[in-house]
Amino acid sequence: MTFKLIATGIASILLTGCVALSTPELEQSWQGRFSLIARSASQQENHSGRFTLTQANTDLTILDLKSALGNTLARITRTPTEVSLETLGNPTVYANDAESLLLKSLGFSVPVDGLNYWIDGKVIPNQTASTIPSAPPYNQVKQSGWLITYENYNESGLPKRIRLTREATSFAPSISVLLVVSSRDHDS
Repeated sequence: MTFKLIATGIASILLTGCVALSTPELEQSWQGRFSLIARSASQQENHSGRFTLTQANTDLTILDLKSALGNTLARITRTPTEVSLETLGNPTVYANDAESLLLKSLGFSVPVDGLNYWIDGKVIPNQTASTIPSAPPYNQVKQSGWLITYENYNESGLPKRIRLTREATSFAPSISVLLVVSSRDHDS
């Protein structure tokens, strides 16, 4: 897949308009801003906005990507059996996992699986991880093909500014996602 097609996929999702979706009451939620850079050898695409990540135990995760004004542009929903992507004016796309869904829809993937752990400075349980230092609070985590760098912590000792990067592959450009967490609503 060429970078031009990837850029078109990103633009169509981010510029489609508002998706009228309600967010259910869930056990945990995180909100903040994101900035995404997709880079190939010949091009670079930049996108930014707001995000809301909500989760009910391990059964349901919803990632909303929003415009700077807070209108939902895209929603990724993960259940134990499938992952879906909803955007205004487009049919909902389904896959068995987030990586497949995003590769199919965008030509690259952003971290959906595991994001709820990384955003709180933890590693995904029962998966191999390399961390610096060896115990929390971490400066870096390498897990599931991603390098997670904790650039800043808030007054409660939770990550506030997080950079997630993934190297280019033969089928996708390199990805850098910066998250700035502005609020958390959960027990952890």
